[in-house]
Amino acid sequence: MTVDLHGRRAVVTGAASGFGKAITFALIRQGATVVATDVNDGGLAQLAEEIGSDALQTHRLDVGDATAWTSFIADFGPFDLALLNAGVATHHIRPEGALPVLGLDTERYRTVMSANIDGVVFGTQAVLEHMTATGFGDIIVTASVAGLVPIAPDPVYGLTKHAVVGFVRSLAAALDQHLEPLDVHISAVCPGFADTAILTDESKTNLQALGVELLTAERVAETMLRAIETRENGAQWVVWGGYEDEKYEWNQIRPLIPPHIAGDQ
Repeated sequence: MTVDLHGRRAVVTGAASGFGKAITFALIRQGATVVATDVNDGGLAQLAEEIGSDALQTHRLDVGDATAWTSFIADFGPFDLALLNAGVATHHIRPEGALPVLGLDTERYRTVMSANIDGVVFGTQAVLEHMTATGFGDIIVTASVAGLVPIAPDPVYGLTKHAVVGFVRSLAAALDQHLEPLDVHISAVCPGFADTAILTDESKTNLQALGVELLTAERVAETMLRAIETRENGAQWVVWGGYEDEKYEWNQIRPLIPPHIAGDQ
């Protein structure tokens, strides 16, 4: 996919590997300047070496730290394009046969919440101030199919991704209802199972044995580009191995809710 991004300045979180690394490459190819962030210093250094372009800067950023976002924007901003991609799974160990949540320690739980939810909210706050001031910008959030349907093996991960999808839909409604016309859009990309580090090797093997086609990071990056190009506010793009991308359609209860609350999302 070709999207002309010359003149656009983007921030990518979770850029050292997986989807974040793939979309960083794609953005650079399409002409954007990019600041790639992560907490993986080695991965960022490797990314910079592989891309080898003055259009790329890298910076260590803990996305769950609101103060760190403030400093980051002061040093590297503003941005008119944000790919809020950073996220982690629980990868917890539990007794055989036990329910998934029983083996999750508090520290890991807080880490998952910080990366998956706080990182999206704080990141959106950080970039949105400039976008609303200029009246232009795009925010693409990496959610998951686990944010649309139940995911029995990891309910806590599913919790965070449902939260992200709800945030995107609700903020999109708020942007649509803003008193001043704004050309600012937020949407979510919801990948299925992918060949990235968020899945353990054992999980990948088990999924493939069940006939599940694992997504490549590059395929998901293509969908992110499509979200940037279409700029459809509140959309949730479903990416599943072996199938074409499609937008998720919700069963609507909107007739029960006043339009000024629910919006069109």
